[in-house]
Amino acid sequence: MSKYEKKPVKSFIELVENEQIFAPCVWDCRTSRAAELAGFKALMLSGGQLAESVAGLPDIGLITADDLVQSTERICNYSSLPLIVDADDGFGDTPLTTYRLIKRLINAGAKGCTLDDTTGIRGWNRWGFAMMNGYKDGDIKHEVISKEKWLAKIAASFEAAKGTDFLVIARTECKLQYGLDEAISRCKAAEAMAEEMGVKVMTLIIGLKTIEGAKKVSKEVKGWKMWPDVMSKNGKPDVSLEEVEPYGFNFVTCHFLEKASMFGMYEYAKHVVVDRHTVYADEHDMGGMDPKDMPNWIDMGLNYWIGIEEEFNEKAKKHNK
Repeated sequence: MSKYEKKPVKSFIELVENEQIFAPCVWDCRTSRAAELAGFKALMLSGGQLAESVAGLPDIGLITADDLVQSTERICNYSSLPLIVDADDGFGDTPLTTYRLIKRLINAGAKGCTLDDTTGIRGWNRWGFAMMNGYKDGDIKHEVISKEKWLAKIAASFEAAKGTDFLVIARTECKLQYGLDEAISRCKAAEAMAEEMGVKVMTLIIGLKTIEGAKKVSKEVKGWKMWPDVMSKNGKPDVSLEEVEPYGFNFVTCHFLEKASMFGMYEYAKHVVVDRHTVYADEHDMGGMDPKDMPNWIDMGLNYWIGIEEEFNEKAKKHNK
């Protein structure tokens, strides 16, 4: 093995077996780099942010499976952190489409994915119906596929993941339309299927927002659970990680890099466009960072590529006899 080899990526399953994992939503190599340097242990590839990044589109189901797989491969080839992917509804109506997508994500290097029970009409489901009917945020009532059709996709994903360390996160959004009891029923069915098929599973209920809800879910859904996108209101977090951990929520995600990256780029850009030179950007201390550490934040693997090129040339010289 080359001394410049990328560090091996840890198994996400092994991580959540030992501790609660807090992960940021990312969309490219740069955001993955920032997360890794900051100390996060895993990454969540956000479908919504990927849509904005690669295609300049809102989160209404307009990216393709190819967009998702290609971005997954780029991040996994670059980052040493395990990547969990938002696989939406599997990008098709048939479980065969789901099976193929999971195989492709595994080959691309992902360590897990969420797979949900929404329909392919994601734009209207998520936003149009809610706004036209006057529903407030947090009470978005959109259609989901039947429990049976969703479980067929879950079965396909389990089969695709067999023999790997890829973790399927069975995600249901049915609570928004049919209530928590139906969401719990779907999660329990996914857990029973995973046990029967001999694979690991994590469950996720969209719309779960309170500790009371977490307690109710934990009484029925016994396995690993994900709490998505912790947020804050009026200066206080909606929940703390410590609050939800005792109820089996050992994977928690968050969004913040969108705001952080846009502000940073805007802050530098407005100085450069006014000054008409790059002194501000070149001399900025990045919040008081030691100058010796700054290259770590802007280097995209130059030492690795130059290093292995040097090794290749040395081997050529050795054998050119």
